[in-house]
Amino acid sequence: MTVYLIDGYNVLHELLGHEGVLDLEEERARLIDRIASFMGGTPDRAIVVFDSHSQMLQKSESATSNVEVYFGSFSRSADSIIEREVYAISTGENVVAVSSDYQLQKTVFRPNVIRRSSRQFVGDLQEHTKRIANRQNCITMGHRIEERIDPATVGKLKALRDELAAPSVGGDHPERGSDA
Repeated sequence: MTVYLIDGYNVLHELLGHEGVLDLEEERARLIDRIASFMGGTPDRAIVVFDSHSQMLQKSESATSNVEVYFGSFSRSADSIIEREVYAISTGENVVAVSSDYQLQKTVFRPNVIRRSSRQFVGDLQEHTKRIANRQNCITMGHRIEERIDPATVGKLKALRDELAAPSVGGDHPERGSDA
């Protein structure tokens, strides 16, 4: 099992670029959903940490059983929390530290710690999204009637349509015959 320690605002910044954020709460929730999807189907788990200006470290309601969300405090930034957790967790598990902070990247050198920049992790998220959105992985529903009935019936219906659409000679209808 691998534990991902993720600086949430670094990843959000990379995802959104320089776009103006209309609703930060919504963007955080969307990011957590993407990370939960990324973790889904694996034994891996993620700890997402956001910087905050509160007085103490806060744990948010987790999106899923394998994604935990924390908000830092004045005295404990996201980077310091990630650094501390890397050292605490890496003694028994593999860790992926996701941050664009250069100082943190230099600090978390350990044998079973992989360092990923936010840009690299966003690439991983985007690749995962493409993979699960691949048409072969999706359940498709037929929207046209021809897609929902057997081919023999489709053939009979097309033949009937063509017969009815054919111009009649002298106003005769095929089923009634000629009056003359």
